[in-house]
Amino acid sequence: MRYFARCAVVDAVQSDGDETDDSAADVTSEFRLQPTTVAGVTGLSRRTTITFYLTEGLRNRARTAYRATSFEEKDSSWSEMLNKALVAEIERREVAYNEGAEFAGSDEPLTPGRPIGF
Repeated sequence: MRYFARCAVVDAVQSDGDETDDSAADVTSEFRLQPTTVAGVTGLSRRTTITFYLTEGLRNRARTAYRATSFEEKDSSWSEMLNKALVAEIERREVAYNEGAEFAGSDEPLTPGRPIGF
């Protein structure tokens, strides 16, 4: 499955200050496109970092895949490719376990360690 960047039309063109110039927006808004993030959200979305463990072999395989395909897949960065992979797995689980509906997001910390029984 391939993921392509989505674009959203900018609703207004900003003038020199914080005020919106409506006359300019009418003429140019349909031609000004702004790329969205992998999740499809634009604006001031807060970014964060995460840490997780993987084998060196998997890391090296992923790096090689990124280097070999980033131009064709239009990945702007290593982080974007990893975001695409994470989104694909989340969407797969939403279909499999949540009737295709998005899981509600939460800032609640995950329980550390492996779940009992694995």
